[in-house]
Amino acid sequence: MGKKILWSGSIILPAPVEITSNDEIIWSSHTGRAASGDMIGDVVAQKKNISIKWGVLEESELSKIKKVLAAGFFPISFRDDGAELTIKVYRGTLSKEHLGYVGDGKYYYRSASVDIVQK
Repeated sequence: MGKKILWSGSIILPAPVEITSNDEIIWSSHTGRAASGDMIGDVVAQKKNISIKWGVLEESELSKIKKVLAAGFFPISFRDDGAELTIKVYRGTLSKEHLGYVGDGKYYYRSASVDIVQK
Protein backbone atom coordinates (compact mmCIF):
# COMPACT_ATOMS: atom_id res chain seq x y z
CA MET A 1 0.00 0.00 0.00
CA GLY A 2 1.31 3.46 -0.90
CA LYS A 3 1.62 6.38 1.45
CA LYS A 4 -1.52 8.14 2.57
CA ILE A 5 -2.34 11.34 0.71
CA LEU A 6 -5.57 12.51 2.35
CA TRP A 7 -7.00 11.35 5.68
CA SER A 8 -9.16 12.25 8.66
CA GLY A 9 -8.10 10.71 11.96
CA SER A 10 -7.50 7.02 11.24
CA ILE A 11 -9.60 6.98 8.05
CA ILE A 12 -7.53 7.13 4.87
CA LEU A 13 -9.49 8.44 1.89
CA PRO A 14 -9.06 7.15 -1.67
CA ALA A 15 -6.11 8.80 -3.37
CA PRO A 16 -7.23 11.88 -5.31
CA VAL A 17 -5.96 12.57 -8.81
CA GLU A 18 -5.54 16.25 -7.94
CA ILE A 19 -5.29 18.44 -4.84
CA THR A 20 -4.96 22.19 -5.20
CA SER A 21 -4.25 24.08 -2.00
CA ASN A 22 -4.65 27.85 -1.80
CA ASP A 23 -3.14 29.89 1.02
CA GLU A 24 -5.60 32.72 1.56
CA ILE A 25 -4.97 35.91 3.50
CA ILE A 26 -7.90 37.18 5.55
CA TRP A 27 -7.94 40.96 5.97
CA SER A 28 -9.64 43.06 8.66
CA SER A 29 -13.12 44.40 7.98
CA HIS A 30 -11.84 47.97 7.58
CA THR A 31 -9.54 47.02 4.66
CA GLY A 32 -9.77 49.11 1.52
CA ARG A 33 -8.24 51.93 -0.43
CA ALA A 34 -7.49 55.27 1.18
CA ALA A 35 -8.09 58.56 -0.66
CA SER A 36 -4.43 58.41 -1.74
CA GLY A 37 -5.03 55.06 -3.43
CA ASP A 38 -2.87 53.19 -0.92
CA MET A 39 -4.20 49.93 0.50
CA ILE A 40 -4.97 50.02 4.23
CA GLY A 41 -5.98 47.25 6.62
CA ASP A 42 -4.53 44.47 8.71
CA VAL A 43 -4.01 40.78 8.06
CA VAL A 44 -6.01 38.92 10.71
CA ALA A 45 -5.41 35.29 9.62
CA GLN A 46 -4.13 32.95 6.94
CA LYS A 47 -6.41 30.06 5.93
CA LYS A 48 -6.36 27.19 3.44
CA ASN A 49 -8.89 26.51 0.70
CA ILE A 50 -8.42 23.08 -0.89
CA SER A 51 -9.90 21.69 -4.11
CA ILE A 52 -9.90 17.89 -4.34
CA LYS A 53 -10.62 15.77 -7.42
CA TRP A 54 -10.91 12.00 -7.61
CA GLY A 55 -10.90 9.82 -10.72
CA VAL A 56 -12.87 6.59 -11.07
CA LEU A 57 -14.31 5.45 -7.73
CA GLU A 58 -16.25 2.41 -6.62
CA GLU A 59 -19.47 3.22 -4.79
CA SER A 60 -17.91 2.01 -1.50
CA GLU A 61 -15.03 4.48 -1.93
CA LEU A 62 -17.43 7.36 -2.55
CA SER A 63 -19.40 6.34 0.56
CA LYS A 64 -16.20 6.62 2.61
CA ILE A 65 -15.55 10.10 1.21
CA LYS A 66 -19.12 11.22 2.01
CA LYS A 67 -18.85 9.84 5.55
CA VAL A 68 -15.63 11.76 6.29
CA LEU A 69 -16.66 14.95 4.48
CA ALA A 70 -19.83 15.29 6.53
CA ALA A 71 -21.92 18.39 7.11
CA GLY A 72 -20.35 20.72 9.69
CA PHE A 73 -16.71 20.98 10.70
CA PHE A 74 -14.27 18.06 10.56
CA PRO A 75 -10.49 17.51 10.59
CA ILE A 76 -8.64 16.74 7.36
CA SER A 77 -4.95 15.92 6.99
CA PHE A 78 -2.64 16.15 4.01
CA ARG A 79 0.92 17.10 3.16
CA ASP A 80 1.62 20.76 2.45
CA ASP A 81 4.75 22.89 2.54
CA GLY A 82 6.95 19.90 3.42
CA ALA A 83 4.96 18.70 6.44
CA GLU A 84 1.84 16.74 7.35
CA LEU A 85 -0.87 19.24 8.22
CA THR A 86 -4.21 18.73 9.99
CA ILE A 87 -6.78 21.52 9.79
CA LYS A 88 -10.43 21.87 10.77
CA VAL A 89 -12.55 22.46 7.68
CA TYR A 90 -16.04 22.52 6.21
CA ARG A 91 -16.92 21.40 2.73
CA GLY A 92 -18.75 22.88 -0.21
CA THR A 93 -20.78 20.89 -2.71
CA LEU A 94 -19.60 17.34 -3.38
CA SER A 95 -20.04 16.77 -7.13
CA LYS A 96 -20.14 13.27 -8.64
CA GLU A 97 -20.17 12.12 -12.24
CA HIS A 98 -21.88 8.73 -12.45
CA LEU A 99 -20.48 5.97 -14.64
CA GLY A 100 -22.85 3.17 -13.63
CA TYR A 101 -22.50 -0.59 -13.50
CA VAL A 102 -19.53 -2.04 -15.28
CA GLY A 103 -18.89 -5.68 -16.20
CA ASP A 104 -17.89 -6.64 -12.65
CA GLY A 105 -21.34 -5.82 -11.26
CA LYS A 106 -20.13 -2.87 -9.13
CA TYR A 107 -21.48 0.68 -9.43
CA TYR A 108 -18.83 3.26 -10.34
CA TYR A 109 -18.43 7.02 -10.47
CA ARG A 110 -16.31 8.50 -13.25
CA SER A 111 -15.15 11.31 -10.94
CA ALA A 112 -15.91 13.29 -7.80
CA SER A 113 -14.77 16.71 -6.62
CA VAL A 114 -15.18 19.00 -3.64
CA ASP A 115 -13.78 22.23 -2.21
CA ILE A 116 -12.98 22.34 1.49
CA VAL A 117 -12.31 25.53 3.43
CA GLN A 118 -10.40 25.98 6.68
CA LYS A 119 -12.56 27.13 9.59
